[in-house]
Amino acid sequence: DYFADINAYIATIEAPEYPWLINESLAAEGAAIFECECSGCHGTYDDDPANETYPNLLIPLPVVGTDAVMASYAAGEFDYLEDWFNSSFYGTVTTVAVEDPFVGYLAPPLDGIWASAPYFHNGSVPSIELVLDSSKRPTYWRRVDYDSSHYDPAALGWPWEPAQSQADTPVSERKYVYDTTIISHSAGGHTFGDALSDDERKALLEYLKTL
Repeated sequence: DYFADINAYIATIEAPEYPWLINESLAAEGAAIFECECSGCHGTYDDDPANETYPNLLIPLPVVGTDAVMASYAAGEFDYLEDWFNSSFYGTVTTVAVEDPFVGYLAPPLDGIWASAPYFHNGSVPSIELVLDSSKRPTYWRRVDYDSSHYDPAALGWPWEPAQSQADTPVSERKYVYDTTIISHSAGGHTFGDALSDDERKALLEYLKTL
């Protein structure tokens, strides 16, 4: 019975507000772009939660194109977790389908997305700017520092710098390098922003600050 109280509390939690200035006119342009290009998977957002939508879509791997290892294992070697889930307490509330129509990833809601770096399910992309332009994603990268308050408000994400491959990095430094050539670490896929112009991506970034 008390879980209803927990759900009520969770419903009151809001995403953190972007703490810097937002160009409202540019964000309005970005909102229109978002509605056309992104809302079909990631939903719509409004000051009034009653007007928001979230499709909760499972996107097939060939469509999203991001690293397939996690989804493939979840649907293969780890599919026993379906039975575990369904027979647990959680299974009394909902169930996981034993036979999914396809393997893929859920498109997440984007509330507070500006504060959620790094991006993709494997943390392979340090900023939203790079999520929207796959051609600029680094193969090897590392954070500039580990100060949690050091943030890139233009790119919306972690300040980063190019790095060398794990093999070319001293052993003591390898843990700091993200190497996208390692299995399950790929930064490919989600190329939906590539077709946008630089100005459109800039406007979209400004809009995402408002979520």
